[in-house]
Order: sequence, then structure tokens, then C-alpha cells
Amino acid sequence: MAIPKTQYGNVPFAQAIAHFRSKITQPTERWADVWGEAHNRAFMVAGAMKKALLKDLYTLVDDAIARGVSLNRFQQEFASTAAKHGWDYTGPEPWRARVIYDTNLRQSYNAGREAQMQAAIARRPYGLYQHGDSLHPREMHLKWHDMVLPLDDPWWQTHSPSNGYGCKCKKYSLSEAELARRGLSVSTAPKIEYRDYIDKLTGEIIPVPKGIDPGFDYRPSSLKQANAKLRTQTMRQAKKTATQKTAKPPVSNQPSPRIIDSVFSTLKGVDAKSLSNLLTQLEAEPQQLLTQYMAAKNTKSLFVKQTEMGKSQRADAIKHEVAEYLAVEPQQARFMYYSSRASRVNGFTAKRWQHIVIKGSTKTQFSRINMAKLKQAATEVIATARTNIGGDSFYGRGNNALLNRHWSVSHRVNQLEGDSGRVLATWAHELGHQIHFNGGEIDLSPFGFVSRYGMTNHYEVFAEWFAAWLFAPDEVKRYNPALAAAIVSTIKQAIS
Repeated sequence: MAIPKTQYGNVPFAQAIAHFRSKITQPTERWADVWGEAHNRAFMVAGAMKKALLKDLYTLVDDAIARGVSLNRFQQEFASTAAKHGWDYTGPEPWRARVIYDTNLRQSYNAGREAQMQAAIARRPYGLYQHGDSLHPREMHLKWHDMVLPLDDPWWQTHSPSNGYGCKCKKYSLSEAELARRGLSVSTAPKIEYRDYIDKLTGEIIPVPKGIDPGFDYRPSSLKQANAKLRTQTMRQAKKTATQKTAKPPVSNQPSPRIIDSVFSTLKGVDAKSLSNLLTQLEAEPQQLLTQYMAAKNTKSLFVKQTEMGKSQRADAIKHEVAEYLAVEPQQARFMYYSSRASRVNGFTAKRWQHIVIKGSTKTQFSRINMAKLKQAATEVIATARTNIGGDSFYGRGNNALLNRHWSVSHRVNQLEGDSGRVLATWAHELGHQIHFNGGEIDLSPFGFVSRYGMTNHYEVFAEWFAAWLFAPDEVKRYNPALAAAIVSTIKQAIS
């Protein structure tokens, strides 16, 4: 079975984002000022010496990784950023932007894959080298195609892809069973031969493995390294650079971390950045606890269309991308966004999962959501539960009492703010389930039911109250301070 190609530019995942955000920004005049494995710890763009310029370039690359920004969009934003700062960079504009885009995204992706492979090394102990489809393939890379070595073989330390500018080679992990199924066997690592690379500016001679571009002879690492070591290396290199009179310390002015690092979305109007921007408008307590929970649990979110949730070809077409995002096998991933009732559900999750699934449409646009409307909707739902006035009338189970409730938080949001708001409210509801699973599964039924759908079972009781609290925490406290405290306690227990 052929291993599917992965398009690193459209499906962000947490390990790749974490790798990029572990870097410090480093002003440099030349790409060679930062060497080899130090690129795991530094973000640099040759010639970008101004702090503000480097920060904006960092933000562009961060967006490209976390949001799946296309190359064309990146090239446009790169041109605007360069013009804004009056940066006279070397090389043609499209080429320079492509190099920055391709190298940073590819190496961040590879670093994320390294983290996943190391985590599963007990089950999948072998590494497979696969040549990519570069326009100008390197002869030695072709020779390494289909070579299998143990993941702990020292050869990978210098030869893990990418192995040069424009290199599209990949590395995959395999189990014993997969080796047998593909008819592959474990090889002996090729002897590493070196050539001398001469830094034309400093005259320094640096040994580089043959077949590897200078500066790429390192394994993309997902581990944070000591920034002090990088500073020492960079300052030492700077002293050897004739054009650099004084060594400048690294800059630490990366953008503030987002609440949501990544999402998988087939909806053009939904991405991690737009979701995080909405969540930063929450009240202080929900925003703080949500940030802590996502940092601790990293619950992943799948935003898909109804046609992608059933048994259609469209659903099957995204299984490889979902598999990459969830770090599972494609056939396993196929059942992690499937619903036999796709037309009737707005979202779902499961205890054994670490992700949630939310249904949206081509019209869903998070950028157009008015968070004040979501707060208003949650406030009205809570008020109806408190006063038994408004909403829909029905008789409660087991008694003849006439109750008034809104159907659900998301339903009221849909009435006030439309379907885009409904998608966000559904996200909150499904996230509430994951928090409930991780936080002890408290039964909030004694506090009453905030919505009619919340009367289904104790899982839906919590998910509905959580959604209401997320958008209107003060109203939940007004309804019952002990209820608000129970929700907060559950989130904290889930975090710990």
C-alpha cells in the first residue's frame, strides 16, 4: 500500500506549531550565521536585522503553519511586509518568499513528525526514507529511496529530511507488520562521507555530509533547547563575520500564544486564528481556564461539512489529512468524523477520543461573528431556566409541571446570530463534553436544566451548562454560585 503524500501547507498540527513557536527570533545578515541544529531553536531570515521586521516575518510564518496559508497568499503578505519596513532584500520577490515559506513550513512539519515518531517508537521502531518529487532530484537522495533503518540509528541525526533547499524527501515510521506487508527489510546505514564547505566570507572550513546542503545536516528537533547555547554559538559566529561589527543578542518578541493552536477545517471561513480571536473576547475567567485546559489537553477540533461526515467520496477524500492531524492511521481516522445521522447532528465526540467534530458549511464565517450576540443568547437561555418564562413550553418527565426552556444554547445562538454563531456554540458544547470526561463526570442535574436538550442525560446537562457559562459566566453565577463553582472545579480537575 502506497504511503499517502502529505501536504504540509494545508493541515496544521500541534507538534509542528509547537516546534516553530519554541524558537527565538534571531537577527542575521547571512543564512550561514546560524548553523545546522541551531535552526531548531532560532527563526531567522537572512538580511532581516530590524526587530519589528523580524517579528512581522515570524508572524507571517506562524500564520502559514497554524492556518494552512497558501504560497500565493504568503507571497502577497511577504511583499506587503517588506514594503512596510522598506526592506531591500536580495533575490526576486516570489523566489525569496517561496524559500522562506517552503523551508520553515517543511522543517516545522518534519519536526512535528519527529515528535510523533519518537512517541510511537515502541510500536513503530523503523524509519523509511522516501524521495520526494523535486523538480531537480539529488542523485544521493534517489539512492536513499525506500531505505529502512531503525529510528535510533545515528544516520538519521544528519540525514533526516529535509536535506536541502527545495528537498521534498520524507521520513515515515513503520512497524514490523508494515515492513512485511510492503516487502521491505532493514538496511545497513550508508557510510557517511564528508566534503569541505568553505564560508566565502569568513574562510571557515566546515565538514558537510555529501548529499546534504550546508546547514541541513541535523535532525529537525521538537525539543526546546537552551537559548543560551544558541546565543553563544551565534555570537561566536558573528565575531568571524567581517561585515558584522558587534554581536547582537537574540530578540524575544514573538506574538502572544493563541488559545487554539490548530484546527482541521474544510471550511474556508474557519481556522485556528479566527477561532482564537473570538475566544479572546470571552470574560477573563473562562478565557484563562480555557487557555490552561487547551495547553494541558490540546483537544483537537475538526470542522467539516455534512457531506464529509457520511459514507460519501468527499468524506473518504479527507481521511489522510485527518489522519495526519490526529496522528492515527487513515482507516482509523475515517471513523473519527463519521456519523450515520449527519443531517441531524451538529457535532459529536466520544470518551476515548481527544478531539471533537463540528458540522459547518461553506457559508460559515467566524470573522463575522458578533460575540455580544452569543453572550446575549446564553444570557436569555439562563434567564429562562431561572424564571421559567420564555422559550418553549412542555411538560417535564415524571410530573405534570409545565416547563419553559430554550431547546439548546446553540439553537438560541442560531436564532440571534445565524449559523456561524451556531457552529461556535456547538464547538463550546462539544468541548464541554471533553472537559466533563477529563474532569470526573460530575452530575449537575441537582442544579436544574439550562435547556431542554440538557435534560437528555447528565453528559448533556454539563455540556449545556458549560456552553452557557463560557459565554455568560456572570449569569451562571447569578443563577447559582455553587453551580458556577462546580463548573470551574471540573475544568481545573480536567487540567490537572
